[in-house]
Amino acid sequence: MAFESTFNKDLARNMARSSDPEKFLDAELLNLKKRALELNSARQTMAIGYEKVLEGLKMAYPDLDMNDKNLIGTPNRMARALLEICSGLGTDEKEIFSTTFPAEKYNDVIILKDIDYTSLCSHHFIPFTGKAHVGYLPDTSLGEQSRVVGLSKLAHIVDCHAQRPQLQERMCHNIMSSIKEQLKPAGVMVVIEGSHGCMTCRSAKKSNATMITSALDGKFRDDKKLRSEFLSLISLKK
Repeated sequence: MAFESTFNKDLARNMARSSDPEKFLDAELLNLKKRALELNSARQTMAIGYEKVLEGLKMAYPDLDMNDKNLIGTPNRMARALLEICSGLGTDEKEIFSTTFPAEKYNDVIILKDIDYTSLCSHHFIPFTGKAHVGYLPDTSLGEQSRVVGLSKLAHIVDCHAQRPQLQERMCHNIMSSIKEQLKPAGVMVVIEGSHGCMTCRSAKKSNATMITSALDGKFRDDKKLRSEFLSLISLKK
């Protein structure tokens, strides 16, 4: 990853808030070293486990060529991939919502739809992918405390909860709960569409099946018309 991307994502924002950027950076470098060593230790442990997985696969299917050049380094790649896929476990959702803005008099639905995600089924550790649709209604009755958030934060909160082993139902509810807790809107609704590898490549093998889950709170739960508006705007049938 280019340094500029990493810098602008977190480091620049936090340095801008610091009264002593140089002292802040020194501390961050120590934390970075500590965390990198922790992750590398985890990678080493996981790679050993993946070597055992391949050995077991060889036992089940003796025709597997363990000397295949394409398998050289595979346990290490599998470990690094899993660390990346599950990186949401190390993300602080409160930090995602650390910057908010006054809602002023805006009291209509705010929606970010078609948010691509990749997650990991906790039953089989096979990925599922799809789109998330997130909407919330600012609570203008709170006056100056009524807040909205930058659109990228809605995408980030989806990634935060998607990048971990789980069920789609839990992911949907947790995204809704995070927005509810951090923004305190008058209502929030989340709809998630998912295509599950554990269903497309094994067992039922239904490649076109899509799972849809929803989680809602506040006025979205109480007002059928508001729910219908949300579903219409994300182009799903009411």
